[in-house]
Amino acid sequence: MWCAPFLFVQGGVHLLSGLVIASFSKRKMFKLGAVLGAILPDIDIILIGPFYFIYGATVAELHRTFTHSLFMVILLSGLIASLGYVPFVKKRFPDFDFVGLALGIGVGMFLHIFLDMFYFYGIQFLWPFSDIALGCPLISEANHLDWVGCPLITQNNLDPAIPSELLKLKLIQTTDFYTDIFFFYIPMIILAYKKGLHKKARLAYLIYAIIDFLVITFFVVLAFNPTIGYEKFIVYLYIPGISFLLLSILAPLFFKDVIREFKLDKQTLIIILSLFVFSQFLLFV
Repeated sequence: MWCAPFLFVQGGVHLLSGLVIASFSKRKMFKLGAVLGAILPDIDIILIGPFYFIYGATVAELHRTFTHSLFMVILLSGLIASLGYVPFVKKRFPDFDFVGLALGIGVGMFLHIFLDMFYFYGIQFLWPFSDIALGCPLISEANHLDWVGCPLITQNNLDPAIPSELLKLKLIQTTDFYTDIFFFYIPMIILAYKKGLHKKARLAYLIYAIIDFLVITFFVVLAFNPTIGYEKFIVYLYIPGISFLLLSILAPLFFKDVIREFKLDKQTLIIILSLFVFSQFLLFV
């Protein structure tokens, strides 16, 4: 029995979904909260990552548990909303829309959780009540009765002992990181340039996106080396991968003004769809 994949991120897909939700609202802090919330649940990878090297692969099963739960959505949204009613906070930030930010983060997190239900092995939606069996038949094994979701591909479908399936696992892990570049960084850089905003951030992220692309491409090539096993490959990918994820979580803050003004107009939609088509061609053709 092999461990559930640890670095599945889909960062760009989640960030893009947050932007789409943000486009339906005129409330600026809701927009920012929706994009933040759409990537925030994957912060568990950063929190539990260091323990991977201490306790081994079993710690990876903590991913998609506490930060992907209804409990965390309610707790975090409630805490943020309540800040607006704390006297000294309200006095210092009288015009800050804490409620709008909280609603956005809550909706963004729900959207992230929903998407993850269909991606590989679901989530623990009712954590910490892990004895409640709501799992999809595809993933409801003896030790995964509490995992909710119906993924199109499950961990049972791919066996790392088979060379062709080992390659698929490596490539799935690695190419996820391309989505951040195509679905979020490039659209944000283009929009920031058009609006004359975030001059330092857009240049820094352009340089970073190029470096990110080159590093991930190196790992794509490395994935074809049959002598490198799955777990060893994940260890190699972990250091740059965790850095990429951290910068994806921080990215909405660096582009906050663009996000707060974001509208899914025809031109922006064409840019995003073009990048999506190009990414599919690049990754799968």
